[in-house]
Order: sequence, then C-alpha cells, then structure tokens
Amino acid sequence: MTDTITAGPTRVPADSSERRTGRERVLGWLAGDYGKVLLVVLAWNVALTAVAWLFGPSTPSSEGIPKTGIGSTLSLLSHTYRWDAGNYGEIAEHAYTGDFIPVRAFYPVFPICVWLVKTLSFGTLGLLTAGFVVNLIATWLAGVALLKIARFFLTATRSHWLVVGAFLTAPAAFFLHSFYSEAVFCALGFWAYLFALRRQWLWMGLCLIPLTASRITAAVFIGLCFLEFWRSSGWKPRGLLSWPILWFPVAYVGLGAHMLYMKLETGSATASFTALESAGTWSYHKFNPNIFGTTLTELKITASALTGGSPMTGWTLMSHVLPTIGLVLLVASSVYFFIALRSKGLPLALFGIASFVMLTLNSNVVSVHRYLLPCLVMYVALVHLAEWRPKLRGVVYATLYLNSLICTAIFIRFATGHWAG
Repeated sequence: MTDTITAGPTRVPADSSERRTGRERVLGWLAGDYGKVLLVVLAWNVALTAVAWLFGPSTPSSEGIPKTGIGSTLSLLSHTYRWDAGNYGEIAEHAYTGDFIPVRAFYPVFPICVWLVKTLSFGTLGLLTAGFVVNLIATWLAGVALLKIARFFLTATRSHWLVVGAFLTAPAAFFLHSFYSEAVFCALGFWAYLFALRRQWLWMGLCLIPLTASRITAAVFIGLCFLEFWRSSGWKPRGLLSWPILWFPVAYVGLGAHMLYMKLETGSATASFTALESAGTWSYHKFNPNIFGTTLTELKITASALTGGSPMTGWTLMSHVLPTIGLVLLVASSVYFFIALRSKGLPLALFGIASFVMLTLNSNVVSVHRYLLPCLVMYVALVHLAEWRPKLRGVVYATLYLNSLICTAIFIRFATGHWAG
C-alpha cells in the first residue's frame, strides 16, 4: 500500500512579484497626469532657484526685504521672501496680533497652510521651507487641474500641455514659487472650476469656501462656477431651482469666518478692507467705479512710455505698462473665447471680463500682472487659437518663449529686492 502524500498549496515567494507590482504602480502614477505635472513643477522650481542663485547676488538688495530680516540672510530660499511676503510671514508666525495694521489687508488661508506644515513638521521645517512645500503642492495641484480643464476645450494632447506651459511661463508665474498666496489661490480656484465642469457641485463648494478666505477676487471664481452651473441646465431659468445653487452663497462662509475672526482679534470685522487706509504707501488705492477712466489713463501712460514720450522707469514698467498690456490681452482672450466657442465658452469669457472690471476698480493697475495669474481664460484661449488655426502654432511657442524671458527678468528684480509687482 502506497501512502499518498497530499501537499499543501505551494507558497510562491511574493517578494519579487510584489516589488514588481509596486514598481509598476509607481511608474504608472508617474506616467499619469499627477506624476507628469509634479515632475514639471519640480523642474520649474529648481530652475527658478538656480536663476536666483546665479543672478541674485550680482545685484545688491533694495528695499524689498521685509523688516523681519528673514529674507536678508542668504539661504536657498531667501529669494522667495520679498515685499509682501513679510506680511504673510507675520500672519503665519503671529496671526494678526501684531501692531502693524497693514498686515490685516492680507487673507489667512496661505499663512494657515504654512503654519500647519511647519507645526506638523514639529519644528524641523522653517518658515520659508514650509512656505515652499505649500506652494510646491499648490502649484502642482493647480497644474493638474488646468491640464484637465484644457481637455474640455481642446482636443490634442500637446495642446493640453501647452496650456500648463502658458501658466508656468506667464510673466508673473514666479509668484507661485515665492512666499505669496498666488499658488494656493490658483489651486483652489482651478479645482473649483474643474469640479463645476464635471458637475461635482459638492466638491466645487468645498473649494470655494476656503477660496473666499484667500482673496477678495474669489468673487469672480464664484461667478464662473455659477455660470457653469447655469450652463449645465441649458441656460434655463428653472435650472437655477435645484439645490446645488445653495453652494454659491455658502461659499462666502470662508469670508464670513475670516471677518468674524478679525472682529474678535481687532474689534472690526472689516479690518481687512480698511487696512489699506492706514498705509501711506498704498494711498493710490481708491475705489473708483469709473473703470473706463482708469483704463484710459493707464493706456495713455503705457503708450507714452512705449513710444518714448516719457521715461520707462522700473515703476512705470512694473506698475503701468505690464499690467495694462496684460489687461488688454485678458479682454482680447475673453472676446475671442466667446466668438470661438459661443455658449460653451461664455462662462470663461464673462469670467475674464469680470476680472477686468474687478482689477480696475481701485483707480490703478499696480500689481495687476500678478493678479492676472489666475485668469485661466488667457492660457486656454491662446492655445485654442493655435488649434483652431494650426498655422498660428508658432505664435504660441513664440509667446511662451517671450513670456518666459519676461518672467525671468522680473524674477531677478524680485529676488534682488527691487519692485516687481
């Protein structure tokens, strides 16, 4: 009689197969939108840091170093801490408890994110490093959202990536790298609009709430998402009766929470709106609904500087010429987008026009080239023009190249402490 030996299930060493699966997952992720955009954003940040280190020390710093002195000590990220960065740093370190009233004009979401990263690191990350981490993640997410938004309007894969390229080469794109709130604002705004395009109203609303606590111009993104919400019902009035419309007033909970905190902290819920009045250097900010008068004045200043009628000083270039050219391109992009796409392009077109109105209400256009950074209609319209008229594709590449040169030049000014918007 022969004994039959029944062997148990053979155990296949999982070591190699698991490692291969894990490797494939990593490679798959890197090959996707998130991985590719992350690599692009990392390379872009490295390039800006290299530019700052190569060219920054060659020019002595001017008045752009904040009084805290953090940016005056040479370090890998000291070039990111210039001008208004000091106000964000003060909020991240001390909230609004200081005596410097103009700090109240700056909104809290970016500083809170910096404080959170710094706290979670148990003090291993300094203020500038924490800010860099926040902006790296925010720029990455903004780029991913913009790539996905582009697919709703453009067909070619190359075109989708050109939109991201237009964003990262914009003349003021270096503010995404600096200790400023631009990256966080763009990330929240772009994702809110992307969720609106996908008809994911809950996620859209959750992005809009912190957006209103990031900057007052969040109102134009609320308007953009509302228009997309209305378009989803075929522009029918009864389409506005569905419950997701409640997300648009709820979005202002973020601003309300900020105002409540300012009331408790400073005694005035409107402290962020009145802080500008306390700083003599900001006296040029005066509410003026006559946006046509402001625009005409800026066009005259720009024309005079460009034709040699007046000196092209650093202030004129940064605070008049570049912002005015940017506003002209914004209006042109908005008009083109509506003509090319009609109903589908109407929300973004009106978003551009509303941005133009909001950015010219303060009697000036100082720093407007920085505030234009979230105006994604400009990037999509530029690339759409080339896709619609392939012969103009060279114009897109030339524009991106020219913008990158302008961005680099302004960034060097910024890193060395000179006014850059």
